[in-house]
Amino acid sequence: MNSSYQSLHTHTLYCDGTKSVEDMIKAAIEKGGSSLGFSEHSDVLFDPDYSMTIEDTPVYIDDVRKMQKKYDGEFDVFLGLEVDYFTDYVPSDLDYIIGSVHHVFYKGEFITVDGSAGHVKFITKEHFKGNFYKMAEVYYETLADIINKTNADIVAHFDLVAKHNVDNKLFDDKNHRYVKAALAAMDSILEKCKLFEVNTGAMFRLGNPEPYPSAFLLKELCKRGGEVILSSDSHKPESLYYKFDEVLELVKACGFKHIKRLTKDGFIDVPINN
Repeated sequence: MNSSYQSLHTHTLYCDGTKSVEDMIKAAIEKGGSSLGFSEHSDVLFDPDYSMTIEDTPVYIDDVRKMQKKYDGEFDVFLGLEVDYFTDYVPSDLDYIIGSVHHVFYKGEFITVDGSAGHVKFITKEHFKGNFYKMAEVYYETLADIINKTNADIVAHFDLVAKHNVDNKLFDDKNHRYVKAALAAMDSILEKCKLFEVNTGAMFRLGNPEPYPSAFLLKELCKRGGEVILSSDSHKPESLYYKFDEVLELVKACGFKHIKRLTKDGFIDVPINN
């Protein structure tokens, strides 16, 4: 593995992860990474099963800051937050924010779009009359506003709505309605934020062949002047930096010349070697 690899999307016991902050740092060092950023799920009052509470948030912040000091000079640690679109509480003094959409608000209801394949089929039938394209349109309309709502530095798992759509099991991801909705959201986001994560979380958890965004969308992002940063969206040590070598080659094949990396002085460009 490339020793310069970094992932800024990491979860711990403060929300839906399986290990402590320090356990994840130790695992990252063992894997040969250069740095790690923590980005717990921000508080979402109507879905507390996966999000961090407001009460735990300052405890989390203090824990990560202590680890920054403890590992200073040995391993870089960054403090972030994965801020959900439907979060009202965002603390100050973070190193970065990842903006994400896990739910949509449609016809007076909050609907979770990030669930099992069975759940996605159920909510599509229950709320969208079985029309996956309508569901995707509502998702991307919400995502299009993510920077306005969260002031994020990085856009998380852009095409999350398609995570169970390997081999087009649910819908045709080249259908004009889906493509139009996705690219409209991308264009809207790019007006205020250029940086999208290339997220290997579903590759690890579900065995998906592609990251978020898909290769098709990565090519479109490159054409539009977007930038990328690698992310493993880790909830356990085993997934840290998962398939980064493979995904870096994909990013290169999609036209990108560099990836972004966060340092103590801000984001920098890291060239992709030929």
